[in-house]
Amino acid sequence: MCAKGDIGRPRSEPSSCRRFALPRPVLSPPQALRGADSQEHKGLRRCSEPGPPIAMDTSKAGEYTYTFSALADVLYDSDKNFTPLVVRQRVNAKPSASFVKPGQSFKYCQSEQDNEDKIPITLTGIAPFYLELEIKHHGGTVPEVYRIPSISTNSYSIQMPRQHLHLGVQHVRIREVRDARGCLQRYDLNAPSVQVHLYDAPAIYPLETREDFCVGERIAYTLSGTPPFEIWYDFQGQQRKAKSQTTSFRRVAETPGDFTITSVSDKASECRASVDITKTIHPLPAVRISKGKQTRVDIHQGNEVEIHFDFWGTPPFEFTYTRSSNPKRGQKVEVLETKRGVSYETSTVIRASEEGTYEVVAIKDKFCSFSTQQVQDGKDQKLLKY
Repeated sequence: MCAKGDIGRPRSEPSSCRRFALPRPVLSPPQALRGADSQEHKGLRRCSEPGPPIAMDTSKAGEYTYTFSALADVLYDSDKNFTPLVVRQRVNAKPSASFVKPGQSFKYCQSEQDNEDKIPITLTGIAPFYLELEIKHHGGTVPEVYRIPSISTNSYSIQMPRQHLHLGVQHVRIREVRDARGCLQRYDLNAPSVQVHLYDAPAIYPLETREDFCVGERIAYTLSGTPPFEIWYDFQGQQRKAKSQTTSFRRVAETPGDFTITSVSDKASECRASVDITKTIHPLPAVRISKGKQTRVDIHQGNEVEIHFDFWGTPPFEFTYTRSSNPKRGQKVEVLETKRGVSYETSTVIRASEEGTYEVVAIKDKFCSFSTQQVQDGKDQKLLKY
């Protein structure tokens, strides 16, 4: 029996219509003590009508003993040989449930995190417990009820399911708790509560949809959330972390490799969102003429000479080369001719029959391009360095 105002009555059986006889008292199981609303009266009876209920004290938990020492009605006095009937009653304490830190705020992210806040509670009574929580959403009119059907310990940490939370703030209070004895404790609307904040996870988006970049280019991203941000990325097999005080994030592609953004977090929510944004950084193409050596060849009229080109990069290659006047003392070098060529291999040969200095001024492969105008002039103009 639980401490909540139950009513019980002693157990007996009638023997005749003119006289009551009480059986030898026996300590009955809890079912023998029924509440006032019970339809089964197994206490003292008269033949014409059921006996009146006898209220038991259940206001406090503990062991109670009731002794029935006499029995009389309007017609008969108590029998001198009446054997007292002793009824023992145990009133179990109501279970309780309370927040370990009432009034505290807990953070949750829209996407599940590795180390999430849990709401610690303490329960008293006999496990397992049944628990009901009331969730009042910010701006909502009808509270939502979240039920935990079985808690096997007296200390428990609640992890709120996402489907019961809305973005923003919600107040969570304990509505009721029931233990293994079936005793129930309900709490009023002013009971202590906690706040649960559900944050939208930050996000990062590339400003360009293309996936291939070249050495020297800037890779730019935009961030959503509340600065500052922390960005985790993988480059050349190493995990690294960068910070951004604004909603922009940029990196210069200094060397070839795969650049992958793996996650991002912001300061306000402390939520870390996992992403997988990969950009491939390609090396700049390069070319050498005649193995990078300055070669002087005399061409007789009507004859041709072969000029060898070697390429580095990803085919196909498009290249632009010029024929300039041979340098003479006191004269300015003049570009006499500009031509373009295509090679689907890493080397090619062209034939020349006119005098001059041949050099490549621009090259482009499948992903990247390079021009001598991008760097300062050097002595070895036949090798496009990067």
